[in-house]
Amino acid sequence: MTLEGWILGAPLKVLRQEDHPYHETTLATLGRHEVGLTRRETPQGPSSELFLDGRSIYQLGMAAPARAWFDLCRELGYEPARHWDWDPALILFQQLVPAMAVDWHEPPLALNALGLPEGVLSLAGLRQTFAEAVAELHRKLPGPVGAKAAEAFEWLPLRAVVFHDDAQPAPDLEDTGPCGLVSLWLGIHHDRPVVLRGESPAGSRQRHWATENPEGRPPGEAFLAAAGLDPEPPQGFDSALQAALTHLCHRLEGPLDAYRRTYPVGIPWHHGRRERLLGRTIVDLRPGDPPMLILDDGTEVAIDVDPGAAWELGGI
Repeated sequence: MTLEGWILGAPLKVLRQEDHPYHETTLATLGRHEVGLTRRETPQGPSSELFLDGRSIYQLGMAAPARAWFDLCRELGYEPARHWDWDPALILFQQLVPAMAVDWHEPPLALNALGLPEGVLSLAGLRQTFAEAVAELHRKLPGPVGAKAAEAFEWLPLRAVVFHDDAQPAPDLEDTGPCGLVSLWLGIHHDRPVVLRGESPAGSRQRHWATENPEGRPPGEAFLAAAGLDPEPPQGFDSALQAALTHLCHRLEGPLDAYRRTYPVGIPWHHGRRERLLGRTIVDLRPGDPPMLILDDGTEVAIDVDPGAAWELGGI
C-alpha cells in the first residue's frame, strides 16, 4: 500500500482484513513490525484498539500512543525538524489508521475537529493554540508597527516542535514548571525557518526564550525575511516583535508542557547530520549535477564526483 506524503521509511503492507457488522480487524506489517487495528461494538458503544507487535499501543481515552510507537517512528526515520507538520500521534491517526481502515464500513475512531480521537495531545493542537495567539496580536499590538509584527507571524506558523531533553529523567507529573529544552520551528519554507529556543535555567519555574540566529542578522530583519516580507524593519519594530514573542510564548507554555509529557524520555529527536547518516542503507542513486544517493529513510546525500587530489587537500 502506498500513501502520498508517507513519513516513515518503510511501507505499510496489509496482510489480512476482516469486516463484519460488529467486529472489524486489519493486520499489516510496517517494516519488520506487525501492526493491528480492531473495532468492536460493546454495550458502552464502539471501541477501537491499536496493536504493535502484539501489544496494545492505543485505546480510546489515552492522551498519546504508547512508547513503542514513538520508538518505531524514530527507528523508521521520523525527525521533527525534518518532517514539518507531523508528529508520532498525527502519523498514527492521520496516516496509518486511515490506510488500514480504508475498506471498513464503519469509521474506526470518532475524531474531533483536528482529525484526532478526543483527548489526544498532538502537534496539531499546539499549532492551533499558536494560531489563536497570533490572531490576538492585532488587539494587543495596536498601530501600524504592531500590525506589521502580527503580519510577520501570520506568515510564520508553528511547523515543528523539537525536544532536547531525551537524556533527562521523566518530569514529575505533579510539577507544573517547564520541562527541559525545546525548539519551536516557525516558517513557510523549510530552508528558511525561524527557530525559537526555550530553556529552563536550574531552579527556575519559567522558560527563557531566545531566537537562534546563526547568521548574526538583526532579529527584526531575520523574522521579516523568513516571512517573505520586506526585510527592512520599520522604526520600533524590534520592540513590537519582542512583545509579540512574549505573548506567543506565554500562551504556548501550558499546552507545550502538557504535550511534552506525552513524549517518552530517552528518544533522541534532535540528531544532527552525522547521526542521521549512521547506520543508514543506500537504496537508490539519482543521476544529476551532483548525483544524489537516496538512503532508506528518504535522506538525499550529494556525491562529490570530482574530489581533489590528496596533496590538494593537504593530505600526506
